[in-house]
Amino acid sequence: MPPSPLRIWIDGFPLAHPFGTGITTYTRNMVRALRRDGARTGLLFGQLVPDRLEAVERELRFFDAVPPRRGPTLTGRLLRMALDPGGPVAHEVPASGVVDRRLSSAAVYEAFSTANLPEAEEVWNARDLFGRSWVHVGLTRRLMEVRAAGTPPAVMHWMQVHPLRLRGAVNVYTVHDLIPLRMPWATMERKRVWLAAARAIARNADHIITVSEHAKRDIVSLLGVPEERVTNTYQPVAPREPIADGPLAEARLRGALGLEPGGYFLFLSTVDPRKNLSRLLDAYYASGSTAPFVIVGKPGAYAKEELRLLTEAEGTRSADGRVRHMGYLPRLDVDVLLRHAKALLFPSLYEGFGLPVVEAMGVGTPVLTSSTTSLPEVAGEAALLVDPLDPRAMAEAIRALDGDEALRARLAAMGPAQAALFSPERHAARLREVHARIGVPLGEAA
Repeated sequence: MPPSPLRIWIDGFPLAHPFGTGITTYTRNMVRALRRDGARTGLLFGQLVPDRLEAVERELRFFDAVPPRRGPTLTGRLLRMALDPGGPVAHEVPASGVVDRRLSSAAVYEAFSTANLPEAEEVWNARDLFGRSWVHVGLTRRLMEVRAAGTPPAVMHWMQVHPLRLRGAVNVYTVHDLIPLRMPWATMERKRVWLAAARAIARNADHIITVSEHAKRDIVSLLGVPEERVTNTYQPVAPREPIADGPLAEARLRGALGLEPGGYFLFLSTVDPRKNLSRLLDAYYASGSTAPFVIVGKPGAYAKEELRLLTEAEGTRSADGRVRHMGYLPRLDVDVLLRHAKALLFPSLYEGFGLPVVEAMGVGTPVLTSSTTSLPEVAGEAALLVDPLDPRAMAEAIRALDGDEALRARLAAMGPAQAALFSPERHAARLREVHARIGVPLGEAA
């Protein structure tokens, strides 16, 4: 008989968000890369599904859009910790044949659904896994252990800072950045507990992955992790579908979104203080450009303050109509907007990687971004770099992008080659190096 493929689990926390984030994209790409290298992948979730249910009901409850009447309370979590001192147990979510996991809506709803699952061979769930872990680390300063009801995988990949450890597996953590430490005023985490979790991971991780050399330097210097225990794999950026090009895409842009190809500036990200949108809006108006400025992204913390200049249509338009906040859009609309923008404007204050920058460069859209944190290393010479704290410098750069066709053409030509440095193939090779380093080479049997 042929040997069994190597089993690797990936945590499903980023996949449970109906409105995806950059970490959601990273997680999906991780699953794809591991499967292409022959691993049998499993996804570990923390949905509020009772542990002891028969197969059909367990699968139905896992995908149910109706949440429980009451979410977990602190008292309830403490009681579970007392009753289960060994930690929560992960049970497999059976593919009973009742739920058709191939079917999903093209629209995005505020509910977990089959659309959240990338292709994987196994799906597992430990009730309230992630919520309980934060209570645990806050009390103990240690990682909470989770057990598998069955044979654990060879490797457990945690996609961000989770104070968890899977018993019986090699535990690898992706730490994208240390923004809660560098910019505590810009994030909503409880900093004392987040710091305890990060330090516990620094002490106990079998290995740490990160997504830029800048982020690696922060992890080494701020958390005291030896360099040999941290690997920068960068973040993979897959080529966009050709559907974003051509007459149909342009018709969608004009008809559904009311924009002309090459006639607008684009900002693409969650709206929160770290993304520096308030300064960017000041710079846009100071530039004198009449090209519309389109903002795409779900409102985050303090979005109202960042969008203070948008006084019309319930805070989604500027008084003169030049600035529009479209909120969260489906991926197809994002791809069309990104492909046909005059330029992407992304002067973020701090990025572990900067996914929108590479996505824009990959489709030949000029980019303005920051000269700080990871962004110069990711953008290289294929973007205009500005001081994100200097609205005047940003205004001058916007003015240049608006009026200099040769500059836009030069950046558009350089972008794809720079973006190719972060291809899925290069990321997969870096992942293979990580697994070889931790003693579990990809392609070998479990």
